[in-house]
Amino acid sequence: PSIVIDSGGRIIVWYLPGALTAMIMVYIHGATHSMSGLLKHSITTSKIAQWRTHRSNFHTSPDGMVTPGCINISPAWFQQGREVQDGFSPEVSAALKGDASRNITTSLQRSGIIVSTALWVMHLDLYWAGMETQVRLGKWAARYELDEMHYHLQRWTSVFNVVSIICNRWSPPHRDPKSFDIMTTASMYHLVIIDFMNLGIKFLYDSGSMLASSCRLVRHYMNVEEGNRIVTAWYMRDSIHNFVGTPSTEYAKYDCVNM
Repeated sequence: PSIVIDSGGRIIVWYLPGALTAMIMVYIHGATHSMSGLLKHSITTSKIAQWRTHRSNFHTSPDGMVTPGCINISPAWFQQGREVQDGFSPEVSAALKGDASRNITTSLQRSGIIVSTALWVMHLDLYWAGMETQVRLGKWAARYELDEMHYHLQRWTSVFNVVSIICNRWSPPHRDPKSFDIMTTASMYHLVIIDFMNLGIKFLYDSGSMLASSCRLVRHYMNVEEGNRIVTAWYMRDSIHNFVGTPSTEYAKYDCVNM
C-alpha cells in the first residue's frame, strides 16, 4: 500500500492492492452481470463520440462472462449540458429509470459501503460533505414528490453520488474532470500497469486493487487488451453539491488523515 503526497502535503493518490476479498469480487461480478443489457447498449460507434464509450476502446470477453461497456449510475445528477445555473434540476440517471432498474441500486449497496468506509479514512471532510449532500437531496426529492429519485436515494449506500461501471476498456492518457474518485478493479485479466504520467509513477493494477486519486491533479492511462476486467469508479459531481448548498472541501493533507 502506498500514498503519494505533493510538496504542499496534499495526498493525491492512494494505492491499496488486495483491498477487495474474493467474496467481494464475486459480488461485484454478479452485480455487473445484471447490468449486461445496459452495458451492451452503452457502446457507441460515431466518429465524434467520446473515447469513454467508443467501441474501438473495448475488447470482447474471452468467455462471455463480462459484457464490454461503460455506464454511469446515479440516483440524482445533472444530465450532460444541463446544470443548475441553466435552470435545470437533478434527475435520476438513465440506467436507474423504470421499475426494472430498481435491483441495480440494491446490487451496488455492498460496494457503496466499502468505498464510503475507505473515504472516511482517506478524506474525512469529503466524506461528511457527501453524506450531507445525500441527506439534502433526499429531503428535496421528498418535498417535490420525486418518487423514483427518493426511492433510489433511500437505498443508495454510498456517500459518492455517481458510480461508473466500466468493463473491458482500455484508457488512453487522460485527466478526469472530478475532484476525487475511488476505483476498484475485479475479475480475471493479465498484468496491468496504471501509469500516472505527470507524476512519473506506475502501479500494478491487479484484480482486487483499490486506487483513489485527486483526479484533476493527475494524468493517467492503462491498457487492457485481453481477459475480463470490471472497474467501478465512484465519484461526486460538484454540480450536485452546489445545487443543495454543500460547502466545498479542501484537499486531504497527510497530517490530517484519520490513521
